[in-house]
Amino acid sequence: MTRARRGAALALLLFTGLLIRPPSAAAAPDRWLAVFDVEHASFEDLLALPNVRRLAHEGGAGLMTLDSRTSFDVRTVWQSLAPNAGGARLIVPVAGPRRSVALEAADREIGRVIRAASDGSRLVTVLIVSTTSSAGMVGAGDELHPIVFASGRHLLASGGPARALTSDSTRRVGVVTELDLAPTIAAIFGGRYPGADDGEPIRIVDQPAPFDLHVRYLAMRRMTVPVQTAAGLYVTLAGLFGVGVLAMRRRVGARLARAGAWLAMSVPALAVGLLAAGHLRTLSYATVVPFVVAVTAVGTAAFAPLARRDLLLAPAAIGWAVLAYFLLEAAVGWTAALTPFLGGSELDGGRFFGLPNAFIGLLVGASLFAAARLSRLAGTILVMLVAFLAGLPFAGANLGGSITLFAAAGLWWAIRPGGRFDLRGVLGAAGVVVVGTAIVLLSHRYLTSAPTHITRFEETTGRSLSGIWRTFVDRTLVGWRLILSNPFAAIPVVGLGVALLAVVRPPAPVRESLRRHPAWRDALLVTLLAGVVAIPVNDSWPAALGLAFGLGLGGLLYVSLADPAGMMGVE
Repeated sequence: MTRARRGAALALLLFTGLLIRPPSAAAAPDRWLAVFDVEHASFEDLLALPNVRRLAHEGGAGLMTLDSRTSFDVRTVWQSLAPNAGGARLIVPVAGPRRSVALEAADREIGRVIRAASDGSRLVTVLIVSTTSSAGMVGAGDELHPIVFASGRHLLASGGPARALTSDSTRRVGVVTELDLAPTIAAIFGGRYPGADDGEPIRIVDQPAPFDLHVRYLAMRRMTVPVQTAAGLYVTLAGLFGVGVLAMRRRVGARLARAGAWLAMSVPALAVGLLAAGHLRTLSYATVVPFVVAVTAVGTAAFAPLARRDLLLAPAAIGWAVLAYFLLEAAVGWTAALTPFLGGSELDGGRFFGLPNAFIGLLVGASLFAAARLSRLAGTILVMLVAFLAGLPFAGANLGGSITLFAAAGLWWAIRPGGRFDLRGVLGAAGVVVVGTAIVLLSHRYLTSAPTHITRFEETTGRSLSGIWRTFVDRTLVGWRLILSNPFAAIPVVGLGVALLAVVRPPAPVRESLRRHPAWRDALLVTLLAGVVAIPVNDSWPAALGLAFGLGLGGLLYVSLADPAGMMGVE
């Protein structure tokens, strides 16, 4: 069911055609619920209305994501609470001059009902939502819908700045999900309603309503496609340039080869810049583009002097720098992921908190770049620690990311001694994945009071083999749908296989360099194999493996172009 159709269905459920009246004295007096659906209203539309703004001060306001899994049925709630519930569908045109008149009329109706009901004899709970988009929202790519929630015995009695809403589903101040509606009603009125186990109760927090966050989100949505397209073109041209230089390795100078090498090695810094741009105070082309260019250039060139001492010291240092950045990002709650310029925003509802899937491959490649300079044991421990960073509930909270990284750690342990698999190595790799994943699952069960994506999996579909299989199939299909909707997402998928073949059966232009640097060859091989592992364990797997391909191919071009012996060519 599409969002528009689902929104229309929810609007019909919201007491279609019912002209609500305040509860009569004969009704049970202690509690009363009112749900209003104001059609085609944006967050700013609702919060500009005087009565709604007062309710947002006495309670709170937030941005609400719609969820395709929702089973929230207001009819069931209303029937369970009648005669202590009511509501109305308040129609506002999608566009046109009559919108403002219709919004004002909706505000008056909300105020009339709430004032009549708030006589002190009952606890009045109000939910005001909009589940359908206005023309302006569609044009801006705004997929966040408004919600106002308040509960009290004397509502609309005071004014002031609007406060914010949150829930444990999102862990983001100012953001809730549609799945939180039923649990919120159940928490106040008791009883069980369809969908009450899918979300968490909405809470009011004493912080400003998310006006600034919404502005940043809209700015990001306006710019993200051009910025990501430009970044993709840069990476593509850099890769083609490196391949071209390799193909003409006997006819190009050392300076051109070094330029190709460092262009290939700029992918990690570019990816970090695209995420870190989400921290900028103002999001505009004038701030984002120079920032990303500067991070890419400085974050690559700053390590170039290290290559004069040791060819692999520079990428190892880049790997450590990337890991340090992600450690800081986890410490501040992944706030850059709210408005990133690679992958999707966590405000879109797929993942509200933790490590974004688009950066799993970056963590894989960075950890293996660093591990290439360490012993077998130390490198394995490093990659495992990064896997815990990706998966623990108070860090990345990303099960697919942690499994991918545990697989990388196990593969590094198995492959590193001589570049070949044997039975002991395979069993050791499987043991690392099983034990590491078990620890992450247990941590989500016992080390956090707030539920996470993994906790819900453990408590629902993860309880049976059939549920685990359904989850696997669903995740795989999500990835294929991403490719069907955006064919360019197939490029890293196909490229991963090509790069993997080039490492396993290296052609002449790269063969000598990989032979001279076996630890680097193993790091590239494990990076690309971990990208393959990301496919079955992540829903948006084309994004999860994208940077594994980028760093694997970049590392292959770097060592082949920066190594003078390799550039001489061995036929």
